Amino acid sequence: MLYNMKTELLDLLGTLIEFNTINDPDNGKTPDPGVIDFVEGVLNGLGVRTRVLVSHGYRSVVGVVGSGEPRVLLLAHLDVVPFIRSEWKYDPLRLTVEGDLAYGRGALDDKGNVAAVLKALEDLVGIGRGTVIVAFTTDEEVGGENGARVVRDYLLDNGLRPNYVVNADGQSMVIINRRRAIFNARVRSKVERAVVNGRRETIRFQLDYKVTPPYHAAYFIGGVDTHPVIALSQYVWLNNIYVASLRGGFVKSNVTPTWVEADVVKPCSDCPQQEVDAGLTRLVKALLPLTRFVPRVKAQSVYGVTATPNVYRVVGDYHEFVINVRAMTDDAKAIEETMNEALKEDFQGIEVKVEGEGGGGYLYTPRDSRLVSLASEVLGELGLEARVMEMAGASDARYFSPLGIETIDFGPLGGNAHGPNEYVNVKSLEFTSRFYSLLVRRLKPSD
Repeated sequence: MLYNMKTELLDLLGTLIEFNTINDPDNGKTPDPGVIDFVEGVLNGLGVRTRVLVSHGYRSVVGVVGSGEPRVLLLAHLDVVPFIRSEWKYDPLRLTVEGDLAYGRGALDDKGNVAAVLKALEDLVGIGRGTVIVAFTTDEEVGGENGARVVRDYLLDNGLRPNYVVNADGQSMVIINRRRAIFNARVRSKVERAVVNGRRETIRFQLDYKVTPPYHAAYFIGGVDTHPVIALSQYVWLNNIYVASLRGGFVKSNVTPTWVEADVVKPCSDCPQQEVDAGLTRLVKALLPLTRFVPRVKAQSVYGVTATPNVYRVVGDYHEFVINVRAMTDDAKAIEETMNEALKEDFQGIEVKVEGEGGGGYLYTPRDSRLVSLASEVLGELGLEARVMEMAGASDARYFSPLGIETIDFGPLGGNAHGPNEYVNVKSLEFTSRFYSLLVRRLKPSD
């Protein structure tokens, strides 16, 4: 690796962050396609042959070096989640470096990893044996159907099935061998205006946490963190009050809202008449059991099953919440059936539709696999502790692990993924790039 690795990594990362790659199609925001042109230019500059894949407007670029086995895929994504500008100290679309921390949307998730892979590739283009494949996508944050799935199918169709996948979409410099699948449950109730006698007031709940901020929905831990919408649900349920209207810091299905505010009416026989929404009230109350349901799973998880209502909107004549569900199963039907079971005693007229992001796949690679073992050895060579663990968030690894391909996730130190003032530790980014290079080299000669 070159002496000026830090400078070159930061230059790459700075350029990547300046591309606005927010991925929020529900609100008309899709990644700037120019980011793929930039990355392809970097790859071509290294002598890497490339192919750009397009699916429903989303672009991915695949680069291939060498031929034959083993085939190692390094995968990362360029799209990011939306942000609320007022919550940031720094400009989210410009890299700001303070000390050993670099701030910007995507610095940790996942543009820092993209820079680390591109830098590692400089060392791998002349490896001489086997095949190194790199792929960069732009739709991981909305499930990967038009990114990782398309890349996977392209590789399979062209005789490039990977023997190993190193998904550069992790953090904390740990070897991630397990991750839950994602499901989005759309829960709806009809708008139902009504008038009751009562006292009107506004109530507000904030996201609260005891250990680490769960801005990324996957990191929400029930019993440790307080979700503002679930707190509202319990408040409405216990006090038997009506909801007239609702608003909050709703961003995206996998982003935990930092606050919610509701206009509510407490029934009172000698109080004036107030307009409420019985349909919204019923739906808010239903969130309590819908975030406590226990579905059948196919493997156990350190994090169990989590369900977080992160999006609220009015769609035509319906109020709708999107509940982000994380579980070790690929069975969307079982999730939907269990959620409906949780509603049948106390709620009528509520519709539940569950869809699995990325086909509902999950990551699982045994600890004693060759990939995990060699990754542990490489961390040791770098003077770092080798930790193998489950991580809360899902990733594009779910498109490869179910095929029996040994797959891990990895990434640098940092914080506030999906939240304000997201950052990456620059020193760890250097180690991460070296890790990718050394791991691919260790996989190749002995296979």
